Amino acid sequence: MFLQTKTKKDISKVEQLSEIIDAVSASRDIRELLEASLNKTLKALSSERGSIFMAGEDGEELSLKCANDNDLKLDQFRRKLGEGVVGKVAKERRSLLVKDIRQDRALTISNIYHDYRTTSFLCVPILAGMKLIGVINITENNTGKPYSEEDLKFLEMVAGSIGLQIEKSKLLCEVEKIKKKAETDGKFTELGKFSSGISHELNNPLDGVVRYVNLALNTIEEGPARGYLMEAKSGLIRIVNIVRSLLELSRRNKNLNPKMADVNKTMEHSIELAMNSVAHKTVDIKKNMCKDLPMIPDMGLESIFSNILKNAVDALGETGFIEVKTARNNGFIEISISDTGCGMSQEHINRIFEPFFTTKEMSKGVGLGLAICDDIVKRYNGRIQVSSQMDKGTAFVIQLPLKDNA
Repeated sequence: MFLQTKTKKDISKVEQLSEIIDAVSASRDIRELLEASLNKTLKALSSERGSIFMAGEDGEELSLKCANDNDLKLDQFRRKLGEGVVGKVAKERRSLLVKDIRQDRALTISNIYHDYRTTSFLCVPILAGMKLIGVINITENNTGKPYSEEDLKFLEMVAGSIGLQIEKSKLLCEVEKIKKKAETDGKFTELGKFSSGISHELNNPLDGVVRYVNLALNTIEEGPARGYLMEAKSGLIRIVNIVRSLLELSRRNKNLNPKMADVNKTMEHSIELAMNSVAHKTVDIKKNMCKDLPMIPDMGLESIFSNILKNAVDALGETGFIEVKTARNNGFIEISISDTGCGMSQEHINRIFEPFFTTKEMSKGVGLGLAICDDIVKRYNGRIQVSSQMDKGTAFVIQLPLKDNA
């Protein structure tokens, strides 16, 4: 891989790749994303012409969405799957490097390149897993030399970043649509259908992308490239967590025969997970657990505890204090989780259990954690209460009825 050789040229390529990924991530819409990635890729590869085709909903046709060639009309220039170079690359999901088209008799192509100064070009599928997103083409190398295998690998990494960001953008757009509908039609009106679709459309592609990132990490030595891949992996994990949260909501009330769970053991495991994710902070945990709690059906206890603990940790600065208690109180198992964090205003307290309400950046959450907690507590016919003071902290109290009190 070209990123393994630490020459000035390769370091420059890594920096250029990082710039492209940053530009793609910062884009506000798909059109801006495509234009930014194409322009920066052309600069990185010292090229003059390029284009990006996007696959239609049925995956059978591609239309031109971005090009720096004035002779090509956007949205009107189309290719069917298997038709021409673009269609061939899209159908086979395989990249194409042509060093001299005049010597490649196996490649059928129109006279589209007859007025180009160079006869070498790159054509790479834009994929999310194996889902076809589109195709990116690059030609007219200013050096006059044919493109190399290193150029092809560079473009494949760019295409992978584009594919992932487009899938993420689509997800966030759908989230916004559901959010608006939920505000008028109720909390969970369309969430089940949406989550089912997300599971099918995103889980497999995301698994594939994470797998390839891990494979790349195993082959790259310490250095800037490895750091960039670790950042990419971190972003992927955030997306996976969003999808899992949506699926958690869609599965409510489906488990008719839940297993029995130990509240204290579940809480201990949730605390361990929360602490493993905040090694950079100094967080003190005080535990006061009731020893004779009965087992109760597990309808999502760990989701409740993990989401509240995560919010508590996020609310703390570099140091802080979290207290966890469990008790048996008047026919209820009572769990309290309090922190010494930044606290919340009454306005936010009134809305924290609404799906998609969040005060965090979109990259850090979409406001589903506490909605999940609220939904699970309702499965138990229980109660969840919150109290908070600005700059002093927040406390959650969960009451789950015992069987003879349900």
